[in-house]
Amino acid sequence: MNTIQDAIRLVEHGDVEKGMSLLEQLEHDAKDAEQFEIAELYLDWGHTSKAMNILNNMLKKYPGEGELLVSLAECYLDEGMDEEAISYLEQVDQNDEEYLRALILQADLYEGMGLTEVAERKLKDAYQKDTDHPVLSYALGDFYLRQGKFDSSLPLFQNAIDQQGEIEDLPLKYAEALSRAGKFEEALPLYRKGLEHHKDLYSMFGHGVTAFKAGEFKEAISVLEELKDMDPDYTTLYSVLSESYEEEGALEEAYQVIQDGLKRDEHNENIYLQAARLAYKMHYPEQGEEWVKKALELNPALIEPLLRLGDQYLREERYEDIISLYKPLAETKEEIPLMYWHLATAHKETEKFKEAFKWYEKAAQLFQDDPVFLEEYAYFLLEEGEQGEAKNIMRAILKKNPERADIEEALNRLEEF
Repeated sequence: MNTIQDAIRLVEHGDVEKGMSLLEQLEHDAKDAEQFEIAELYLDWGHTSKAMNILNNMLKKYPGEGELLVSLAECYLDEGMDEEAISYLEQVDQNDEEYLRALILQADLYEGMGLTEVAERKLKDAYQKDTDHPVLSYALGDFYLRQGKFDSSLPLFQNAIDQQGEIEDLPLKYAEALSRAGKFEEALPLYRKGLEHHKDLYSMFGHGVTAFKAGEFKEAISVLEELKDMDPDYTTLYSVLSESYEEEGALEEAYQVIQDGLKRDEHNENIYLQAARLAYKMHYPEQGEEWVKKALELNPALIEPLLRLGDQYLREERYEDIISLYKPLAETKEEIPLMYWHLATAHKETEKFKEAFKWYEKAAQLFQDDPVFLEEYAYFLLEEGEQGEAKNIMRAILKKNPERADIEEALNRLEEF
């Protein structure tokens, strides 16, 4: 005698047409439980309309049956008919054992429609009916995680774990929430545990980033290298992996990784800037200039990150690197005050006084109210024998900051001559 299992075996062995034909024959004489099983198979195999016919006939026989309503809603979801799906889910009685599942599905639908407040209310209603249910704690926690409310998600994930919920990706979701809340050390053990049982690219990247932020650079390198082997086109990994090598003092590896990243993603200005920073650090100024040029070709508005890099080089007294960094920008017609100041200082410190004077003059037009700049400019002018202009600037400083006794004393000494 032919059975539903025979039909399943036929389909699994590739004889889909024969398997479907057998299932259609069995459908006519099947009992209610078998009818429902056949409908689920139709749904699994993508024959949504066949499943809906069976379920609608059964619903006439068993009106208000929660399992049928939810299954029909899933059929409409497969057809992209969200409003119809919601209408079936809302018919599930609150005393039906499928009610909580219906609320979770409704929440997913409303969230997908951008109605996050409604989605949250549905999930809260479900959770408050059974706060010890791990799936409900997980569902509400996952919602808050997606909404960026990490502190709200943490106790819910912890509750799901305390209730020993057998949810495959629960440790990884909890790890992500902890990491995003800045609790990197707490997140790491959960990432390790979760990835032992279920490896996905997104969680591996999260593990790598978390290890990096926790200062576990060797662990970050190990995880991200494995991720790179699995999917070399996962381009966001390259920056973090490069920085991890850099923190370990492995500059050649760091530089090679960031160049590998550029081969995979030629349109990411941030990777070009990271490559430039490493090139300057390794004393490859020509390569650094090339990376800066490429970054600016992609995004001419990259002035702010370049200025931050210039600030860093200034603190590190890397004056030649400052000059190289700004070379692609130096002839631009756009007014960039801080760049002028950086270049003036860098040329002064490298004893290129003529160039320094040019950049100080440009900067002076824009920093007339900055006492720090004015003081530096005044002393530069003194070194260059421009005492008259230096005294004028010192007077300007004292006018705005009369408490500067050091400037007053220096000015008095100059006036004596």
